[in-house]
Amino acid sequence: MKITGYKSETQQKNIAWFLPRPKPDHYKGGMPLYAEEWLLELAKDILQQKEIEVLNLFCGMNKIGFRVDIKPEVKPDLLADAHDFAKNLERKFDVILADPPYSEEEAKEIYGTPKLNYKKWTKECDKVLKADGLLIVYHKYVMPNPNPEKYTVVKRVFIGNRSYHLPRVAIYFQKK
Repeated sequence: MKITGYKSETQQKNIAWFLPRPKPDHYKGGMPLYAEEWLLELAKDILQQKEIEVLNLFCGMNKIGFRVDIKPEVKPDLLADAHDFAKNLERKFDVILADPPYSEEEAKEIYGTPKLNYKKWTKECDKVLKADGLLIVYHKYVMPNPNPEKYTVVKRVFIGNRSYHLPRVAIYFQKK
């Protein structure tokens, strides 16, 4: 009997990591320890580049790249709303790492804002992402392709952490 499908293209796209939690800063809504670094190292591998220019959207306490957030206390490089941040930038990035609030309740609790409009903030990302660049959306849901005419899914990373905590998913969308 011949078994097929195990080495499929989908299988090659998916990775699972188990990372410790939390980071020493204990920032509410922050990524697990090492997640930021590992996600960006994988981006370098996908792009086959040793150096990448990173925009870290909804940066919170993330440290790598040009940091954008609406909260002044996290000291971002650009204090802006995700729905219209691109108007303040003239440069383009190889990678955008986006870690948005996962629900209307989290948007209100963590950021003091209404629910995010996924299509609107991903269109903003498109304005500052280079051709062939990666938009990495880190979320608790498998998020849809923001624009199938412009992006293709190249990698999915499932990230587990502590027991009784929901895993997260990082989807790598590559701009065509």
